[in-house]
Amino acid sequence: MSRLVVLMYHALYEGERELLAIDAADRPYAVSVDAFEAQLDILARKGLPVADPAVLPRGLDTRNRVVLTFDDGHASNHRHALPRLLRRGLRAAFFVTSDFIGKRPGFCGWSELREMADLGMSIGSHGRTHRFLDDLPEDEARAELRDSKATIEDHVGRVVEQISFPGGRFRPRDVEAGILLGYRVFHSSRIGAHRPGRLPEGVVLCRLAVRQGTSPREFEALATASPAWLLPARVLGGAKAAVRRALGNGLYHALYERMRMAGGAG
Repeated sequence: MSRLVVLMYHALYEGERELLAIDAADRPYAVSVDAFEAQLDILARKGLPVADPAVLPRGLDTRNRVVLTFDDGHASNHRHALPRLLRRGLRAAFFVTSDFIGKRPGFCGWSELREMADLGMSIGSHGRTHRFLDDLPEDEARAELRDSKATIEDHVGRVVEQISFPGGRFRPRDVEAGILLGYRVFHSSRIGAHRPGRLPEGVVLCRLAVRQGTSPREFEALATASPAWLLPARVLGGAKAAVRRALGNGLYHALYERMRMAGGAG
């Protein structure tokens, strides 16, 4: 059965120097330029059309589609992803943490994001400070949604209708608040793909993370929503979510970092 598959990227890198310049916590999600180009080749070879994310708020029919998304606003999104997407006539959504833009080393500036928007890319919100919304009081979570949207709109000159929740964390009331603020599509980190049909307004989309270690074979399984890959991945994702709920975000991520530094699983 056909599916809508939303792929989640973060930073891209070319060579070891660029990889080491990425924050250590973010490196497992950094993808090499060569791997990224090979993945775009796989999409073309498999005949998987890449949809323009800008049509998602208008109720895209999910049938046989792939959507490309990038989180955080890393400078490599402009330096590496943009030209490679344009050469292939592809569009992607770039969800940016507004307080990082033009301020944090290694991240895009506003002029770069304006250029990306002018060239057909979608610029969305990834919160103001990248704090997890489910850790915040309701008024602070709402401010993250409101302030990031307003800042991006002011600097980029485009209406922001989509958000990727920082860390994929959210509560139902965060979605409700987002709808009232003018968001139409919400992106999570839940593992899954979407069945054929038109997306309703306020939908929370699942996404599949592309990591540094994603092999060509695994990428093909992701992009085609292979049940043999999805089922065990969803089981593992559910187990991790249960542990996170039991420990809380802070303790869970501290444990994750200790395991990662020791060479364990994430």
